[in-house]
Amino acid sequence: MNKNKKIYMIILLIILIALIIIAGLNIDKINNNENNPTIETEANEYSNLNINKDELNIFYLNVGQGDSTLITINGYNMLIDSGDDSDGYYISQFLEAQNINKIDYFIVTHFDDDHMGGAYKILENFEIGILYTPNGASTTNAYKKFVKAVEDNNINIDNGLTASKEITYSLGNANWKVLNINAKKSNNSSIVVELDYGNTKYLFMGDATTTVEKNINWDEVDVLKVAHHGSNSSTSETFLETIKPKYAIISVGKNNGYKLPDDDVINRLIGKNIIIYRTDKDGTIWIKSDGTKIKFDFLLEYNVDGNGRRHANIFERKYLVLSFYNRTT
Repeated sequence: MNKNKKIYMIILLIILIALIIIAGLNIDKINNNENNPTIETEANEYSNLNINKDELNIFYLNVGQGDSTLITINGYNMLIDSGDDSDGYYISQFLEAQNINKIDYFIVTHFDDDHMGGAYKILENFEIGILYTPNGASTTNAYKKFVKAVEDNNINIDNGLTASKEITYSLGNANWKVLNINAKKSNNSSIVVELDYGNTKYLFMGDATTTVEKNINWDEVDVLKVAHHGSNSSTSETFLETIKPKYAIISVGKNNGYKLPDDDVINRLIGKNIIIYRTDKDGTIWIKSDGTKIKFDFLLEYNVDGNGRRHANIFERKYLVLSFYNRTT
């Protein structure tokens, strides 16, 4: 091998080593940001949807095996739950893309990680009008992050909500009320919200079970946010016969390991001719209403499930690095 060829091979080897090191550093960066990704990792993830502020807009966000719902009307905003720890960043970025900088009402329905895990990131990134939580506490790391964020950001927290059909709160031209709060068990402590706008009604059940369903004088509603990701512990036959929803929304993750939504729940919904939409199949579900008609849009590309996207990114980067290495050695 002549001298020029040796130099050429050395240069190629140096370039190859540098590429492998850079790729490895990128993988480490993703791993290090697993619970707290930075803007640089997912730049320009979402676009402005030009929301019509004169209408009611509800986004059942695709946070995988978790729950998070944005309600916005007349420039006022309510967020119900915030997904898991890894979702808070992506929910924040979605809200920022819609030019939302204040959450007038932030409701943490209960302290399960898949409902409040991302809350600390929301509290850090946005002005919060009032934060509502049930009584009680949790021992999880997610709850500890939540408590620290409340303290660090001087959040106005109210855990004195009363379940009453007579007490209503306004959200722009819409009204909402609390129908359940502060039971002894975690799921049944879920803050259950009914939202009324014009001639349309929407029910948000958190993880409330049939125990809650039996104890409340329900109204008929147009859209039901199905409790507990479609678990058979909720959404009984009697409950559905009482509220008579036209549509059912299920927030659930793909291949979630819990076999949710439960087949019995799906069959009960189908048996009553209720149209079912699911975040695992339809992505982020966007409702638009003028108070009379309800329209649906499906944002398949608006995935705010932090876990799902980061695992995929890590795998793809590792695969590319290994493939490049194998092709060049």
